[in-house]
Amino acid sequence: MKRISNLIFIFFTLLLITTSCKEDEATILIGDAISPVIKYVSMPSQSSTIPGRNVYINGIGFSSEDSISCRSLEEEADFTAPVMSADNYGIKIFVPEIAGGEYEVSVTRNNLTTVLGEHLFVAFVFTIDNLSVPASAESGEDLVITGEGFMNGDQVLFESDYYPQGISYVAETDMATDGVSFTVPDGCYGMNNITLLRGKKTCNMGTINIPVNVGDQIGGGVVFYTSDNGVHGLIAAQENVVNEQVFGPSIQVDPYASGVSEDIFTGKNNTDILIDGIALWRAAGNSAEPTVAELCGQYSVEINGIIYNDWFLGSLNEMTELFNYRATLANAYEFVPAQNYWTSSVIPGSNWAWAYHYVNFWESETLITGAAPCDVWAIAARPIRQF
Repeated sequence: MKRISNLIFIFFTLLLITTSCKEDEATILIGDAISPVIKYVSMPSQSSTIPGRNVYINGIGFSSEDSISCRSLEEEADFTAPVMSADNYGIKIFVPEIAGGEYEVSVTRNNLTTVLGEHLFVAFVFTIDNLSVPASAESGEDLVITGEGFMNGDQVLFESDYYPQGISYVAETDMATDGVSFTVPDGCYGMNNITLLRGKKTCNMGTINIPVNVGDQIGGGVVFYTSDNGVHGLIAAQENVVNEQVFGPSIQVDPYASGVSEDIFTGKNNTDILIDGIALWRAAGNSAEPTVAELCGQYSVEINGIIYNDWFLGSLNEMTELFNYRATLANAYEFVPAQNYWTSSVIPGSNWAWAYHYVNFWESETLITGAAPCDVWAIAARPIRQF
């Protein structure tokens, strides 16, 4: 009996020891669970984070088993980004088409989550597959752009570097068989960047050239010269900025007028040089009334609610083209009155800008140019702008 009791005691003792060992073993295997530790995180730029594409987040501590959750901070749709791969330097995720704006990013592993200190910024863009855009169109023309991925309500935005600041044009679209149709807005001209608008999101569709003709009234004035089949050109204001005024003081070419040219499409740069030059002249303690270049640069006109304020004094060759255009008009003097007109091109061959080229608009057909003493002759100036 005593032997049986001893056996029972030994059995329960072994059982207790075994259980204790298992509990200790389990504790060692599980350990203390902690959230993922991710260091040195660097997010991709917003411009490179495009919906529908993979992006790479730099950082140490990511795993291919991670779940990446993105919570919108701009009331856009939240999403869980599929993990494409992970390595010692970061993680590659897929950004879905619905994404856009700023996101708080969380990394979950083994049911524990770490919120990253850096935010992911997704570009508000989308793509159109197999996109085909006509190279050119006319203002008011009905146009079709083909591609896959258009939606009802899409709009087409027309923008140009030569439109006044803040001015753009928007066309409403209709769904077509292979894309969308719309009418090119009135007022568009020159080279236009076109963008598809869908709420906050955009799709860059490239450019469309909208040519114009000499004599067209657009862009705040009258087109008097074109190049590149009407895509670029020059526009004259419909009035003089002055009728009788000296150009300004006779000053040294270097540094006050260095770099001016006689060529087409240099009048804007000439005017900027001359405005900066007279500012330096005054800063050196000299006095000067507003110059003709400054008056042209300050000229502004509002037409149909649009303010055009990027005018300048034309170069010799630009003002020559204005004379050539005026010579073709039946009522030439109604457009540009008879007078001599300043240009922004200095007479070469002297260290002093004592004279600037002028163009004689007293003549109706014969072109006459010459040197006008800048602080003696009081003649006219007509602002122009370019596109």
